[in-house]
Amino acid sequence: MIKRLSILALTAAAIFVVGCKKDGPDSPWGPGYTPGGGGNGTGDEEVVVKPIEKADNIVVAHRGAVKEFGGTPDNSIASLRNAIALGCYGSELDIYWTKDNDVIVAHADGNCQINRMYPWENTVAELRRGGVLSNGEILPTFKEYLTVAVTEGKCTKLILDIKNITAPTTINADTRAQYCINACRRATEIAKEMGATEYIEFICTGNEKVMSGCAPICESAKIPIGWMANKAATEYDRLGKGCKYAYRWANLSLEYMNDGFSGGKRTIDEFVSNNIELSVFNADTDQQMEYYINQSHKLKFICSNYPKGLLRKMGINR
Repeated sequence: MIKRLSILALTAAAIFVVGCKKDGPDSPWGPGYTPGGGGNGTGDEEVVVKPIEKADNIVVAHRGAVKEFGGTPDNSIASLRNAIALGCYGSELDIYWTKDNDVIVAHADGNCQINRMYPWENTVAELRRGGVLSNGEILPTFKEYLTVAVTEGKCTKLILDIKNITAPTTINADTRAQYCINACRRATEIAKEMGATEYIEFICTGNEKVMSGCAPICESAKIPIGWMANKAATEYDRLGKGCKYAYRWANLSLEYMNDGFSGGKRTIDEFVSNNIELSVFNADTDQQMEYYINQSHKLKFICSNYPKGLLRKMGINR
């Protein structure tokens, strides 16, 4: 059933919780699309949320489909539209919480800054004034990203990467972790307001403080969250006792995998035998793609910087 919803702004206090319990006109985003909500103050436009369809593949485009489309900037609306056109299972994006209680989509630099600013110290409008993307788009908010997914997409989910904040070191680790948790909480609120939680899944940094704060948020909202921690499957199982959506999925870089060429020690069967879902990322070479395609029946998804090439190796040409 198609859901119609007037999206209202919501302000919420960030609460650190540990553990799981059961209990318009043409625009930079493209013709006819007017972005909405969040920190840019555009407000209450109606969004029609189409029921999501089941994808015919398990391919996730890393930061959207970027490298195979003429250098489309990562985390852009254009890169999301590329992933949607390919019919990918998902499009990965990087998120940060902003000073005005919004969520910006961008990959920060090595100092955790976007346009030379810390997102949690600046509003969306301030971050946008710092510069546009290479294709002329302004920095998108998560609400704008989700609006495109639910109105233009069919089967492509948004895989939200809750980025770890490691700088500046003048901010203590607990505070930095809280900013990450705030991004998860606010993105969840936005998806709930839109009636679009089925369109999103989270992947979380290996930071244990961040994961312990995000886990109950996702558990309550019934949104899957994968943990990017290089830990044994038994540790995921131990921490996830009583959970259905948190700690039940490991999202691991190939560098952690024992696949004959990556040099890690984690195996697919380790997670399968412990009833933990597994997805992998950075499957970019022919050898990597072919190996994980052969193991795809055991995986939740395969994330690649070359999703079109990965789909073609699976016999899907679009």
